[in-house]
Amino acid sequence: MKIFTITLNPAFDVHLGIERLKLHTENYAYSVAKHAGGKGVNISRALKSFGIENMPFLVLGKSGGAEFLDLLKKDGLLCRTIMTDGMVRENITLHASDGETRISTEGCEISETIFEELFGSIKNECNENTIVTFTGRLPKGISKEKAAEFLLKIREFGLKVVVDCNSFSKDELFRIKPFLIKPNEQEIAQLTGKKAENTEDALKLAEELCEKGIENVIVSLGEQGFSYCNKNHKFIISVPKVEVISTIGAGDSLIAGFVAGMIKGFGVEETLRLAAAFGTAACRTVGTNPPQRKEIDKIFERVICQKV
Repeated sequence: MKIFTITLNPAFDVHLGIERLKLHTENYAYSVAKHAGGKGVNISRALKSFGIENMPFLVLGKSGGAEFLDLLKKDGLLCRTIMTDGMVRENITLHASDGETRISTEGCEISETIFEELFGSIKNECNENTIVTFTGRLPKGISKEKAAEFLLKIREFGLKVVVDCNSFSKDELFRIKPFLIKPNEQEIAQLTGKKAENTEDALKLAEELCEKGIENVIVSLGEQGFSYCNKNHKFIISVPKVEVISTIGAGDSLIAGFVAGMIKGFGVEETLRLAAAFGTAACRTVGTNPPQRKEIDKIFERVICQKV
């Protein structure tokens, strides 16, 4: 089985450690870290750290693109890259004693013709057991309609499509019929118009989406865990409490864990436990660093799956 991750809107993740954020005055950082990021990149990095090979597909601005790829090489990731005019955007996270503050900049505008190039590359390298992840918000120049057409084309070609992109509406997701979606608390409210106060609520909303043809639905609620539904199984997953260092990339790691379980041929329950372990272990690392194998294995044993 092959895994391709697509990141149309990659970013440098810049992490600044400060004592406390003070508005309207100068703040000093006592630590600085810079990573190559983006939701698809985070999935690829998490899989790689677990020993699972995958291929990231990136659209990168020429300004900053070479530095971005150098950072990925240090993580052992070799990419298929489409270069475009403009600069790679930045996500800046301020880590203070009273919480995290994030500032995101706009990326470069790209042409919808990149979908033709992406599909050609994927078609040439895939096999019948390929998973394609499409994650992150759409960049300037890309319409929801063209992105949905691209994903439909991939799915109709016989590949499994994982979508974690809050640019799409509920109706657009029903049209695409992804193999997996993973809305969080805010995103499930946006999709359904209903709040998930707990995992029981989340499971009901996951069922609604499954009934419309989405094969696997995970609704994640942070430290409460997540709910899962497909046409044959319903689970509520509880995760152990851990000391959280950073929540950035935890959802991406959860997706990576689900895909990793499939690659390893796990059953549904084991796959969900691995997904939970990946996501929780990601909270134990600084910034967008991937979850560590030892931490994943330790947390895996403490995840509780309740069949409903």
